[in-house]
Amino acid sequence: MKDATRSYTLPTESTPTLDLAHHLNDIRDVRTFLESRGIETTNTRIERYGQYLERSLQDGTQWVAGEEVFKNSAGEPFRTPIDWFLYVLREVHELMWILKGLKRHVPAGADEKLRLIVGGRDFAALDQDSRSRDAQFELRIASYFCQSGCDVDMSTDTDVVARTSRHAFFVECKRVASRSKLGTRLSEARAQLTHRMPRKGRMRRLLGCIAVDVTKVAFTHNGLTFGVTAEHTRDVIREKLLEISAEADHQMSFDSCKKLLCYWLQIHIPTLIMHPSLGAVATRLSSYHVPRPSLGRKDAKTLTAFYDMFESVSQPDYRTSPGQPLTPRNTVSFPAGTLFGVEGDRVLKLLAQETTSEDEQAEVVGTLTIEGTEHKFTFFEVTLLPREHIDEWKRKMSTDSAKGSVMLLAGLYLRRFPYEETQQAGELDAPAAPTLAPSDSEE
Repeated sequence: MKDATRSYTLPTESTPTLDLAHHLNDIRDVRTFLESRGIETTNTRIERYGQYLERSLQDGTQWVAGEEVFKNSAGEPFRTPIDWFLYVLREVHELMWILKGLKRHVPAGADEKLRLIVGGRDFAALDQDSRSRDAQFELRIASYFCQSGCDVDMSTDTDVVARTSRHAFFVECKRVASRSKLGTRLSEARAQLTHRMPRKGRMRRLLGCIAVDVTKVAFTHNGLTFGVTAEHTRDVIREKLLEISAEADHQMSFDSCKKLLCYWLQIHIPTLIMHPSLGAVATRLSSYHVPRPSLGRKDAKTLTAFYDMFESVSQPDYRTSPGQPLTPRNTVSFPAGTLFGVEGDRVLKLLAQETTSEDEQAEVVGTLTIEGTEHKFTFFEVTLLPREHIDEWKRKMSTDSAKGSVMLLAGLYLRRFPYEETQQAGELDAPAAPTLAPSDSEE
């Protein structure tokens, strides 16, 4: 509840978007690339992502029956068209990122990893065999170095080795499924780096790094998250990274591995954004770096070179369409005949609770029917209203429940449709064009 009640400035531009046609073209390029290396993609998840995107472009995402494309993935957590859309984007965006690196440089040993990822389940949230997604994570990390012009090797015992003329980066990659396993996995990675890294790099400075995907540690459902604005989703994920880092501080030791210079925590998750576009979606790839506490001058320069390389490729896709100016709406008026209803007692009860479950946040607590179009509002949307609006609504309900209901619904409607340019759809059934957010980094 704390994150939901934070105040964020209403954006004055629409969300930059990457057209769905680019996603489809890139997945086709992934198939072409794989098959050029003798890796069959027919009847695999790679083919199915393309089929889904083709249908989405032709019919609209709100009309695509995901269960007809992904026959072995029906049921939870896929409840609505937007669930299918977001989960597909999470997979497609990662493959697009990997392809971007492979177009620049194909590491030795990459083909073995690529064969593994093709054989995985359609969605990371359902994959019980970790080998496919482990390989995909390693390729994701390798892509940073490939894009930056390194000579990358994935054929050694170390997951990723990347070399420049002056540096050699040795990276062990771990995907962690729970907080209880985090310490064990970090210990494994340290032992591997200690055993596998050379003592000296000849003409190169050495850097050991442990890259850790903690998405499932942060979000146990391994699914998706949402926020009021793009900045809100960014902050929700960053706070998760900070929280995990703080809890695991004593587990992120540097003592047993002298060449280990940093831990690299990552969360990769699709997000649903309420403003400025109702139903805007993005895949966020956020990082948090934990450096060795005390570094000599040469190691500090090596770590800086590592960060600079990471930042140089963490840029928006050049094909992304820029945002357009939007005009905020200050008032809202309802025509005669508008019907409304609010579950006032239920809202008060939920507001009084210290915490609320995901199901409770998803409860419909208000309806507004305008000229035949019904708008349903959830309790989560109530929690996004300013505190003063909620307090005033409570006072109004005690004296005139009808006026109080109108006041609450007006606030909910204005928050959902805050711009003069907003298309006032009846339901959130057609997500806006997606974007692949650049990597958010913190050190």
